[in-house]
Amino acid sequence: MESKSVWPLLRAGKAEQEQGLELCRQAYARDQSASYIMQLGIAYLWLKQYAQAWEFFSSIIAQKAPRGTSNKSDSFYGMAGVAKWCLGERRDAIAEWVLGLKAERVRIGGAQIPLLLYFASVICPELYDHAAARKLMLEKTKDALIQSWPGPIVQWILGQITGGELLRHCQGRHERDLRHNLWEAEFYRSLMRFERSKISDFREAMCKLTDLQQPEWQDEDAFLSRIWSEEYFLARHEAVGE
Repeated sequence: MESKSVWPLLRAGKAEQEQGLELCRQAYARDQSASYIMQLGIAYLWLKQYAQAWEFFSSIIAQKAPRGTSNKSDSFYGMAGVAKWCLGERRDAIAEWVLGLKAERVRIGGAQIPLLLYFASVICPELYDHAAARKLMLEKTKDALIQSWPGPIVQWILGQITGGELLRHCQGRHERDLRHNLWEAEFYRSLMRFERSKISDFREAMCKLTDLQQPEWQDEDAFLSRIWSEEYFLARHEAVGE
């Protein structure tokens, strides 16, 4: 996560949002590192400029990276898929996430993309096979780094650890890690309830997870850690049932 100074602008009125977005563009123009790529792409997603977010992340993935570096991060595929999902193009979103499985740079433990495909298999089982999603997650549990977050969520979904053990894994180095991990765990807990019973309050659960009026959202570290996760934008989209 990068410069906090743009986010008060991006969370304000339309004029301030445009100013904040321009600052993100300028920062990216100066420095095309992954941090600034994510900052600009997430700014587009935050402002619901999903087509621009898709175009930006897909252009980054398509670029030829400088020698010794890689722009094929699973984070970019993850967010590109989120943009497509929020555009209502779910099949294309899933295709991005499938490509992300073979990304050159994968977040520690490699659990994030399989979790997104699990999400897709629950919401749209006709587009992505649920058994295939579980097989992908099971494969990731063989990695010694599976206990790195969000790997324990995979273990919990598969029944390899209990809910109490999952809560213990939510502990991080900082208080903000705990808050974020509990939030992300609740996203998948709600998704599992929906999978098992097709509960009618799934949308309500997503609304609660993205309710910016709740006190914890006023903490900027908490806010940034959440919106840097694909799950935030998926939850926000599902909350309104688009």
